[in-house]
Amino acid sequence: MSNKPTICFDISKNERFQITDNYKMLHRKLKANWNVEQNEVDLNKECLARTKIFVLAGPQDRFTEEEFEVLKDYVEQSAGSLLVLLGEGGEQEFNTNVNFFLEQYGIYINSDNVVRPHYYKNFHPKECIVGGGVVCESMWRQLLKRDIEKVDYDFSDEKYKIHFQYPYGATLNVSEPANVLLTTGPVVYPFNRPLAGYYSNAKGGKILALGSGYIWHDKYLQDKTNDAMLEYMLQLLGTEEINYTHLDFNDVELNDNKHFTDLAFLADMPKACLIDSIGTEMPADFKEMFDMSLCSLSNRLLKDVIDTYAQLHVNYEPLRIIKPQFEIPLPALQLATFPPIFSEPPAPPLELFDLDETFSPARSQLAQITGQCLQALRSKEPARRAPNQRELENYVKECARITAIIREQQEMPAREILNIVARQISSYAPYAED
Repeated sequence: MSNKPTICFDISKNERFQITDNYKMLHRKLKANWNVEQNEVDLNKECLARTKIFVLAGPQDRFTEEEFEVLKDYVEQSAGSLLVLLGEGGEQEFNTNVNFFLEQYGIYINSDNVVRPHYYKNFHPKECIVGGGVVCESMWRQLLKRDIEKVDYDFSDEKYKIHFQYPYGATLNVSEPANVLLTTGPVVYPFNRPLAGYYSNAKGGKILALGSGYIWHDKYLQDKTNDAMLEYMLQLLGTEEINYTHLDFNDVELNDNKHFTDLAFLADMPKACLIDSIGTEMPADFKEMFDMSLCSLSNRLLKDVIDTYAQLHVNYEPLRIIKPQFEIPLPALQLATFPPIFSEPPAPPLELFDLDETFSPARSQLAQITGQCLQALRSKEPARRAPNQRELENYVKECARITAIIREQQEMPAREILNIVARQISSYAPYAED
């Protein structure tokens, strides 16, 4: 029999995240050091007795009171570890009541979502990359020692070097006796709100609640930081090697959970005048100030409408759904077996310039062309080392263009060029005699 500890994933509540669907990579990593099981029946003490970590990965059904008692006994008496994962929208989106159990330990998963105000790496705003969100000092010091991608910048606090992916998640409310491990940090909205709550008792029972189950989804577990956080949290829940002190949570900056008025609801329910309410006390529920009957539905004319059918001698039949038929001019699309390979774009057709020819002085250009001619003569056979007439003419013409004796497109015989040069040299003779 294997000595590996057991981690059990519950699937009795129609969990959104399962090891056979979108947690396949997580399953492969766990099999190396854990016995991985799934629970398909209602929670009971027998199924949790041999389990070290019990995972509720996005439950989408409600728990019974008896099941909550089983979980409470598992944490408080059996020293078990419970991992709870949800997602954006919280309980309302997942149609569960897991907060009823978590509230006993100071943890509550809100029905909201987390977004990044500006684009960074991921395209969707809810695929957040959180920087400076690991607020537990012992945790971020351990993560910096692991093989993760660190931000190459000299921060005043080293925890800002850790960036992890937190996609499609919600915030938490965390109070005593629980502590905050992760927050949204100063970049992701809402700012400095808890993302992970941790509870432990004297008997060794532990609860870890995360507002996003997508953090270990196959798509995001490829991130080195998310992978390192998974290993750290498994070590936290599965062993006694990590023990926190009050000093680990001294430098935790949290903002209050702010509520805003539902402007869309108020805009749909206007009231023409509120003068009658002057001098009266404001009701506790502000929605009582709006007349909901103005936008209500009424069936009082339904009988008259049905009687109209008989007057018009038309048979009354309930409406039936007519299924539309769409003509498809093209065949149905088929997914490509292999993604298309796009060729690299060609280099831009830029003109090439000889910088030496453009910017070097005339003497350097003369020395360069003379050197090329001498090198060509040395490379010839001894019998053919003497330059011919055409080579000499080309050499003279090129030197004349360099020294601006002739224009770029001007054609002139080499003899005339030499004649011009000789006249210029002879004109300097009187100055030499003086």
